[in-house]
Amino acid sequence: MQSRKYLIIAGAVAVAALAVWFFFFRGPSAEELAAQMEGMDPELAELTRLLDENPKNDSLLYARARVFYNLEAYDEALKDLNAAISVDSMKPRYYHLLADVFMDYARPNDSRRAIEVLKLATKRFPGRIPTLLKLSEFQLIVKKHGDALVTLDEILKQDPQNAEAFYMAGRVALDQGDTLSAVGSLKKSVSLDEGNEDAWLFLGRIYSNQNNPEAVQYFDNVLRIDSSSLEAREFKGAFYKRRGEFDKAFEIYRDIILRNPDYAYAYFDMGMMYLEQDSLAKAYTHFDIAIKTDPIFVKAYYYRGVAAEAQGNLTAALGDYKQAYGMMPQYGEAKAAKERLEKQAGK
Repeated sequence: MQSRKYLIIAGAVAVAALAVWFFFFRGPSAEELAAQMEGMDPELAELTRLLDENPKNDSLLYARARVFYNLEAYDEALKDLNAAISVDSMKPRYYHLLADVFMDYARPNDSRRAIEVLKLATKRFPGRIPTLLKLSEFQLIVKKHGDALVTLDEILKQDPQNAEAFYMAGRVALDQGDTLSAVGSLKKSVSLDEGNEDAWLFLGRIYSNQNNPEAVQYFDNVLRIDSSSLEAREFKGAFYKRRGEFDKAFEIYRDIILRNPDYAYAYFDMGMMYLEQDSLAKAYTHFDIAIKTDPIFVKAYYYRGVAAEAQGNLTAALGDYKQAYGMMPQYGEAKAAKERLEKQAGK
């Protein structure tokens, strides 16, 4: 009884602390922002109308918070979640979304607050595996590998055959650079759940980096589960590209483009293969399409510059190197290429 009483008090204190965070947020109210966006988002307008009629409905507050979150209106999402939790503090999904908002909000200490929210949730809902899994995922994101492993161990004590926990253990090991342990955990995950496409995909990526032909089977396993996966196709194409099997790679990338003409990485990877084959005009064209498809694709600017320079168009090349460097000043290759051509031009 004493420990439960302590848990209730601790939880109340933590919720109060969260409320303090919200108190200091400024900007328009949720209702004002909803009014501003009403013409653009009918779902937001409808939820606001319903909340005007029933302002203490925690389910509606949560639903509107999710819409605000998807619109990246994080302050407003936080306010609605705070209100929802104050009405009903025993809904795990409210804490999960609250943690997502904090994790995605690019302000100092927000990732720490995301972890704190999930730790509070694990105390409020002891032994709840989805909450523990989410906590381990966030601990991995912030590089708290030891904490993540402790959380995963807690899951496996409850459920020694939990495929998702082994998947997360593989992700932690991979992030630590322990490829052998990562493979062991990921293989354990798929042995328990053959439908875990994320685990198959990471296995494929590991084996692809090792130039191991088994990678193809792992990517095919992803496609067996989800035949529409462009990511698995791209990694499979990249594997063939790395091995110099360009015909197979081109076939895969063309298939990706047929399925999604806006998939910029497919154009980029084809450009890289044309560059290796000294098909400079085709390489330039494909890098150009990648940029038009994704205007913030920094590497595509750099390699379009490489293709332009190889064709003798130094003005265009310098423009692309400057663009790549300006978008990413830490991009060493772009910086070096820019300075080299500027020196050549006497600038």
